[in-house]
Amino acid sequence: MRVVVIGAGVGGLTTAALLAQAGLEVTVLEHHTYPGGSAGTFWHGGFRFDAGATLLAGFDEEGVFTRLERRLGVHFPVRRLAPGEALMEVWLPDGGVVVRPVGRASELEAQRAVFGRVVEGFWRWQEKRALALWKLAPGLPFPPVDRKELSSLAQRGLSWALAHRADLLGLLADLVRPILAHAPAHEGFRRFLDAQLLIASQADAGRTYALFGAAALDLPHRGPVMPLGGMGVIAETLAQAVGRYGGRVLYRHRAERLHVRNGRVEAVEVVLGGRRRGERERLEADLFVANLTPGDLMALLPGAAQQAPPADGWGAFMLHAAIPEAVVPPGALYRQWAGEGEWVFLSLSDPGDALRGPPGVRVLSASAHTRLAEWRGLSKEDYRLRKRAWQERMVRQVEQLLPGFRESALCLLGATPRTYHFYTRRQDGWVGGYPQVHPFRTSSPKTPFPNLWRVGESIFPGQSVPAVAMGGERVAALVLHRLGLAQLEARQPSTPGGNR
Repeated sequence: MRVVVIGAGVGGLTTAALLAQAGLEVTVLEHHTYPGGSAGTFWHGGFRFDAGATLLAGFDEEGVFTRLERRLGVHFPVRRLAPGEALMEVWLPDGGVVVRPVGRASELEAQRAVFGRVVEGFWRWQEKRALALWKLAPGLPFPPVDRKELSSLAQRGLSWALAHRADLLGLLADLVRPILAHAPAHEGFRRFLDAQLLIASQADAGRTYALFGAAALDLPHRGPVMPLGGMGVIAETLAQAVGRYGGRVLYRHRAERLHVRNGRVEAVEVVLGGRRRGERERLEADLFVANLTPGDLMALLPGAAQQAPPADGWGAFMLHAAIPEAVVPPGALYRQWAGEGEWVFLSLSDPGDALRGPPGVRVLSASAHTRLAEWRGLSKEDYRLRKRAWQERMVRQVEQLLPGFRESALCLLGATPRTYHFYTRRQDGWVGGYPQVHPFRTSSPKTPFPNLWRVGESIFPGQSVPAVAMGGERVAALVLHRLGLAQLEARQPSTPGGNR
């Protein structure tokens, strides 16, 4: 059984590795030179930069990456953060700084120190909702793709509802009301929530629905880690797993068109790069998995209607830099500016991570949300001017977090939504998935074709590296069940190789 996975993002590679382990003949097509997409890591000037400023979790005992390590027999090169260790610092307009340490008791103490006891009720509610959701979330067949998933969803949902019947009305209400409904009337705390949710759910506290918001705020307590070598090591490890189980990851292979016959996808037309630049190949397969946005997938189908990113979807302006260790004030590895001006989220490399750069140097990526429409239709000169203005604004904001940054930066790179489009092929450079304003915003992996599935941040459970990996697990399980292979013993790793 031949499977082609289009796109070597974390979701696509998770599906590919699990299907290869189950004995399927798997080929992953990636137009770029390295895996990971928006969660990849690239080399420039002797430094490894993360394509996005992303927090990594999912390494708790029941987390998705812990499951993948056990199932695939791999080891993700990460440093697990200890309880009480500062994960993030958030700067507020009044000059206060909110520390988010690992561990609920430590975080509650830190919250009280800044906002007072008025926030205790909110965090009690958040913990209760998050713990309830994590019992239901792994492998949740939502939205269901067929009768079997509908039946499974009904059975799991009923069991879960009975276990939480005392609070069921509140849980249902939190599917439709915003998380702001649970927040105290404290201006600084609400600013803090807006800042955190904007990076975790792509919407502020007034728009993010409460159940999703509770889970999003729980990431510091779901096995947060620092990836050694950059965020891209997650995708790189998964790509190696594909090869170990006999699959292939082909770089510089851009999918250009899907060929459909009798209501099924039968082949993908591929344009090659590198030494074979411009050559074309036709790859036939029995099953296809697309790690693409809905619009990018539709663009591969002849005659399909154009589908634009959502009007409220976001792009990112990124600032990548390398700075001397001495310039970095002591503090958390992740820092967020929620004061005046742009909202900026900053991720720093772990001190002493020799895989990111030379000794005595820290590597960082800083991101800010930007509307996609702001970058459409610009002339070359207008684009250059807008990029320069945005980069200057970003430098000023990072300077707030790292005084002396401007004068000491050893390397500065700016990236716009157009940059994301060029390197990841994402339509308009749309990143982050759908803003989580209601539970039906993200769809199922199903497509109009029975042998074509979708993975990535635009399917449930949505954006974040752990979420897309969970979506990849679900698609692999769906494929194997449809093939009657779910109970077969997994194959053993082959000799290293399989990637090129």
